[in-house]
Amino acid sequence: MPHVDVSGGIRLYYELYDFTPPWKAGPSPVVFLHGLGGDRRMWLFQVPAFSGSYPTVLVDLRGHGLSSAASEDFTMEDMARDVIRLTRHLGIERAHFVGLSMGGLVAQQVAFDFPLVVASLVLADTFGKLPEAAREMARAAFERMQQQSMAEIARERITTALSDAVDFATREYLIEQVAKNDRTAYLRAARATFQFDPGDRLGLVRCPTLVLVGREDRVVPVPVAEMLAESIPGAKLTVIERAGHISNVENPAAFNDAVLGFLGRRQG
Repeated sequence: MPHVDVSGGIRLYYELYDFTPPWKAGPSPVVFLHGLGGDRRMWLFQVPAFSGSYPTVLVDLRGHGLSSAASEDFTMEDMARDVIRLTRHLGIERAHFVGLSMGGLVAQQVAFDFPLVVASLVLADTFGKLPEAAREMARAAFERMQQQSMAEIARERITTALSDAVDFATREYLIEQVAKNDRTAYLRAARATFQFDPGDRLGLVRCPTLVLVGREDRVVPVPVAEMLAESIPGAKLTVIERAGHISNVENPAAFNDAVLGFLGRRQG
């Protein structure tokens, strides 16, 4: 299976889907970055829609899926370096980075630290700089997680993340997948997520940026996404109707249309 050694014993698992015409010089690849407790499989509705037009890279971030877990705490900077070392291994000079929730934070960090690699950003159901009240809520959520089993974390987080309209089978499948996470690895990733603070760097982002948010997102509500879009020069905001925090799964048609429409105007 395709793994890449990235740093300190961390091996990232990835999948590459490329059904673009091999006789043409195609556009930059799209790198999809999943949310906390997820893995590359959360993009199952995106692979068929994107891989015929863009080389499509799915990544299991450290401590998730088939990638190895860190033996100590880490930061978004560490996760961004992992991703860049993977893209270098694949010979990717520039890519479009699509990140959801925690993956959106990793994508932001890539843009901060490696701006020349980023052709564009799509930041879905994620946040930038949070008001202190929201940061306090995040700290409280993390403290609660530390007292829960992985099964309890999975049920509470996924129930909150999904809108009430999601069918029972989808809800239970996602809860089951999150519950399979190693608890220590999950908490380390959660700590890195809740400690993320972009400071004033969002105002320095110069790549084309699309901010997406589910209309019914209870984890990162629409006003938080609006704050993120307003912090990035020229960023566009699109609200995905009939979707909560995992908008790419809840309303994949609208999600795919929004991202493909955005990317279609920038083939580089």
